[in-house]
Amino acid sequence: MKTEIIDQTKTYGLVFTGGGSKGCYEIGAWKALNELNVKVTAVAGTSIGALNAAFFVQKDFDLAYRIWTNAKAEDFFNVDNDNFISYIISALKDKGLDVSQMTKLLHQYFDEQKIRNSEIDYGLVTYSLSDIEPVMLMKKDIPKGKMHDYMMASASFPLFKPTVIDGKKFIDGAVYDNVPVPLLKNAGIQDIIVLHISGIGIDRNYTADKLGLNSLHTIKNSSELCGVLEFDNTKIRRGIEMGYLDTMKAFGKLHGTKYFITHPIEGYENSKILNPLSDEELIQILDKIQKDSESKDRSSRYALIKRLYEYSDGKLNAKSVIPACLEATAELFEIERLEKYSGEDLYEKVLSEYSGIKESIDFMESINSIKELYKSMSFNSINKKNLAAYFISITEKDKVSKKYLQKFFPKVYLSYVFLDFMKKRDRRI
Repeated sequence: MKTEIIDQTKTYGLVFTGGGSKGCYEIGAWKALNELNVKVTAVAGTSIGALNAAFFVQKDFDLAYRIWTNAKAEDFFNVDNDNFISYIISALKDKGLDVSQMTKLLHQYFDEQKIRNSEIDYGLVTYSLSDIEPVMLMKKDIPKGKMHDYMMASASFPLFKPTVIDGKKFIDGAVYDNVPVPLLKNAGIQDIIVLHISGIGIDRNYTADKLGLNSLHTIKNSSELCGVLEFDNTKIRRGIEMGYLDTMKAFGKLHGTKYFITHPIEGYENSKILNPLSDEELIQILDKIQKDSESKDRSSRYALIKRLYEYSDGKLNAKSVIPACLEATAELFEIERLEKYSGEDLYEKVLSEYSGIKESIDFMESINSIKELYKSMSFNSINKKNLAAYFISITEKDKVSKKYLQKFFPKVYLSYVFLDFMKKRDRRI
């Protein structure tokens, strides 16, 4: 199914979901929203999302970015970062992690009056252990002087000691609803964007139809983020970059499926070597697939088409075959994903990686090892990049069957077919 592009001109409510350190992604999404000048009139958050949402209401992007990119465990907990796991284990024996240091930081970074006076509405979710019920509040519902307390309550991860407010114990709102869309719906917001970071908690799978909204969009991390309590600055920075790129793509400013391409699929028509297939070229490729299968069985070919469909954003046709194969090959060759590329830039990265692999392969060793793998049906240990490079380098007269590629390694086979076809367009292969 083709991904729906979010309308940049509308006014939205924004939901920040919970997930601990994964919340770095939301800062990258915020950066993109700023660049796109997307108007947001209300936000709601759960757990770390409640804190990121508060930064958003205060319009303190620079402060939030600085905190996230320099985050260390000892900033939030009374612990040496190198011994964080041991600290968690010992703290659990003491009925939870001490959050007094986090509470101090909340008072340092968040201004209750600034949040209340902001033209952007603010809501959060926590859960009352004392009353055994969720507590979902917009800022007008939070008692004056209690803003920091309820923010801490929302972010009281189950490993933390509960937050006590007026004698009652509260824990992380994610145990009830990690995606608090209804908070904004009940506040009168009709167009909502969810920043989904795949955190731990209850995801109620809301839809616009179920809630009676005009629109409900989800921007979700396109690959794995850091752990919930992982303070790795490199991973956090990558998470921020992923949030930025995913959001730009969600608004149609970047393209592609796995990668981030600077032009739409029509841009390939102007490429010297990545231009769309002609009818004759498409038939030649289909004939090759049929020949390589050495069988009338269509199941392997269906698997190929299904895999190719995954890389074509629901638009599998003569125009999308080359871009889809390019992205599949780039992923196979482990080309860095979190960057902006033109189609030709990505192709050059693939070609460079392929050329390096080709030069390093001992072909006699490859032939023998592949034959042994075929015999034993043990494919887990094989280097798939080497396998694609090996097949593209042998001649059609060689009797090494490619049907195994189709059956067991459809992405490898797609990469092989792509590079084999590109030999006709690019003499460097």
